[in-house]
Amino acid sequence: MSDSTEKLTGSSGKYSSFPGEPVFTDSVPSDQDDGYKPLSILAILGAVLGGLFVLTLSGGFVAAFLVGTPWIMSPWVIFWPAFSILLSFFAYSRIRASDNTMGGEKLSLWSMQITAIFILCYLANFAGTYFAVRNQADTFVKQWLGVIAKGEVDKAFLLTLKPPRPSEDSNLRTTFEITYNIAADPLAKGAYSAFKAKDFVRLIHFASDSAIKFTMKSASSPVYEMGGYLVRLIYEVEIPDGTFDVAVVALGQESPTGGYKGRQWQVLVDGTAMVQKLKTNDESRKKFELSVSAMEFAASWCMAVANKVWEPAVYGIAELKDRDQIMKGFTPSIPLGLGVVGGALLQAAESPERQAFLAASQQLFDGKFVRVGENFWSDPIMKVGILDLLSKAFRPMTDHTPPIQLPSGGAWIRVENGTVPRYRNDAGKIEYEFDCLILLFPKYLVQAAFVVTGEEKADVNTPPDWKVKEIVLYRGVSMPVSAPNPGGR
Repeated sequence: MSDSTEKLTGSSGKYSSFPGEPVFTDSVPSDQDDGYKPLSILAILGAVLGGLFVLTLSGGFVAAFLVGTPWIMSPWVIFWPAFSILLSFFAYSRIRASDNTMGGEKLSLWSMQITAIFILCYLANFAGTYFAVRNQADTFVKQWLGVIAKGEVDKAFLLTLKPPRPSEDSNLRTTFEITYNIAADPLAKGAYSAFKAKDFVRLIHFASDSAIKFTMKSASSPVYEMGGYLVRLIYEVEIPDGTFDVAVVALGQESPTGGYKGRQWQVLVDGTAMVQKLKTNDESRKKFELSVSAMEFAASWCMAVANKVWEPAVYGIAELKDRDQIMKGFTPSIPLGLGVVGGALLQAAESPERQAFLAASQQLFDGKFVRVGENFWSDPIMKVGILDLLSKAFRPMTDHTPPIQLPSGGAWIRVENGTVPRYRNDAGKIEYEFDCLILLFPKYLVQAAFVVTGEEKADVNTPPDWKVKEIVLYRGVSMPVSAPNPGGR
């Protein structure tokens, strides 16, 4: 029989000589659970947030694969998993410092690792998509701005339409006018005309192509909306008159039905506009100051014609060298027959001054300064009626008083303020070209370019003596009817 006092093999420390008495060891292994330990709240929160991010990202990628669309979240979403990792890291640090009195060490460690892996996957996908899509958008927008600089404004408008687009052929202008240029308000522009009148389009179009420089300043992160990648880019545009910033919103789409190949881009006009006004230089500042004087002259001349105030109306179309003699022959009463049998009236004039005034009046009443532009568009049958009415529009007996009250007065002929005019300076002879609207009530609406000219003076602070050079017609349509029904072409 063994000695009852023999120390048990593998034991140490206190022992008993009595059978069945518990034997104690000096220590317990550190990895052995020594009863209940509370789970770290931070570890739970970090794991829950990280798990939700992983599930959201995984579900998004799976759904995108099944549907056939990309999965892109806002870059701000990175704060979600980053906060999850931060919580798990704090939990892990506290658990390690708790001397084995707090649980959740492995939970927080796994949460950090898995969330970090998914963050890296997301960032890799986002970075690849961001740079590829942004470069495509930048290339397209610079080409689009270059098209405007070349004067191909119709082609630029075509690139604002959703693919597949109309063909570039001889009927393109008609397609634009019929489909994209109808407005119920006589004083409002349709989408096509409004695009051509935008400030940044005019500034780029009227500048020399070789003197324009486009520099991208920033680009937003691509967002998948409206069935494609949406990118907002801001460019600094440098033209001879100065610099300005324009924001362009581009949308790149792929056809789900195979209607066109590859990703096609378009410019969204609604979100595209100047975001910084033109910073002019000294020379261009003088040019824009002169445009104010020219606009005031054009507006006052149109008002005089509309209200049949003949002295400024005749004076405005007369040559500078003839104005003094013409005004000496002015009388408030003008024969109503002038413009119909004007030749006989001119011969019967009692003085050279009176004859000069009547001759200038004849030019006004016959509309000799009105011409049809090369790109004039109208229905062929309608064009005949428009030109017939215009040939009589400026005669004393003709009445085009609007039947309704119109904003900014009731004038049937007016220059449109607020748009950038075309400017030319040929050896000191200055020309400005403003938008002009002619309302031939009750039938037709005509859009035209109102051109004024004047000789540059030695005193740079003195504006020229302006003269109406011509009115160039470029669009004629039927008068729109009251809203909500649009008018004809």
